[in-house]
Amino acid sequence: MPRGVKKQNKKYGYNVNRRKQWKKARKMPTVKCEQLKNAWDQHKSVHQNLMDMGVASDPNKVLRIPKVHEVMAPQPIEKMDVDKPDKSKPLKPHVIDEMMQEANLPYAKRMKLSDPMVKYCIHLMDKYGEDYKAMARDKKNYYQDTPKQIKKKIALFKQMPEQYKKYLEDKKQREEESQMS
Repeated sequence: MPRGVKKQNKKYGYNVNRRKQWKKARKMPTVKCEQLKNAWDQHKSVHQNLMDMGVASDPNKVLRIPKVHEVMAPQPIEKMDVDKPDKSKPLKPHVIDEMMQEANLPYAKRMKLSDPMVKYCIHLMDKYGEDYKAMARDKKNYYQDTPKQIKKKIALFKQMPEQYKKYLEDKKQREEESQMS
């Protein structure tokens, strides 16, 4: 017979604001999609709103994975050829169109390396040029990066146009100042 499990007493949370929790639970969630927000009807249910817009409320019903016995069972030819017609057309098809247009817009990648990483790459490039083995032995190589890892980091730094251009301009200015003096 198993040993008895000691029952833990539930403790009341005195520091919890129950009214605040209740209001938070009742509050509507914030929807970031402007198209959905504009087409939303407060008087309809979530399912009905999404159905009107032509958006699936339950993807498991729309894109159902067939069961093994359905796939393995032989189907009559008439049943395979006929696709199920859509039960209802969306009342607000413009919502999907707007969402598709927004999804197809190109966006500029605004990747940026951290300042310590940029300083690290600049230090190594100024001191050693393209000698990655010497870079790996540098005292500022705190994380003990291998020559290949350093090469990848510097290649990534060179791919960041705004940061790399700034580095090249600063390097050019330093060279001009050194030539003048």
